Amino acid sequence: MSDFPPNLSIRPLTIEDLDQCVQLEEKGFPEEERCSESKLQYRLTVAPELCSGLFIRDFDYKYNFINLPEVAEELSKQHNNVEYDDDEFEDDYPAKSSVTKETLIGQIIATKIPGDKITEESMEIGNHKESSRHIGIHSVVIDPTWRGKNLGPLLLHDYIQKLSNQDLGDQVVIISHKDLVPFYEKIGFNDIGESDCKFANSTWHDLSIDLIAKDE
Repeated sequence: MSDFPPNLSIRPLTIEDLDQCVQLEEKGFPEEERCSESKLQYRLTVAPELCSGLFIRDFDYKYNFINLPEVAEELSKQHNNVEYDDDEFEDDYPAKSSVTKETLIGQIIATKIPGDKITEESMEIGNHKESSRHIGIHSVVIDPTWRGKNLGPLLLHDYIQKLSNQDLGDQVVIISHKDLVPFYEKIGFNDIGESDCKFANSTWHDLSIDLIAKDE
């Protein structure tokens, strides 16, 4: 897949990512279903460890050789008009991060909720329950430009694995439109049936997946 980005990175989201999270919600959801900026700010503040972002990273061209030697070779030629030689950079690692930009193209936003199903109440600001063992996903979105490249499953599998091994909860729950239920079932979620939640005046299905740590 030649157009698949070679410099993807997955990391927990922080409040500093708020603007990009808002922009991604606007790209990915109809207005009535997207998360508001105030809710995103709340969730990134109280539960950043439960929020995950998929980024495309840009590196200082000189240090691309650390992660992307092919890209470094091309950029080196462009900047210096000379052949790329990785021996030139031996032991010349940056004193600080060589990442010059991170572009958010996918995100999962979640909090800990009081029960084992998503409710409209559990979506409200102030309803993160730190002591709960149920993690409620409020948003899963991939930038429309990058859909169809299996980035959603990549982000979700990484998310479930990390939560399981970090023992942050016992179960992850989500609501989904019926047509997306098969997508989540392929990830490992179980379809519980039609949800009582009528968020955005829509019909949803409750889904859940147990978090089970795997041996290294």
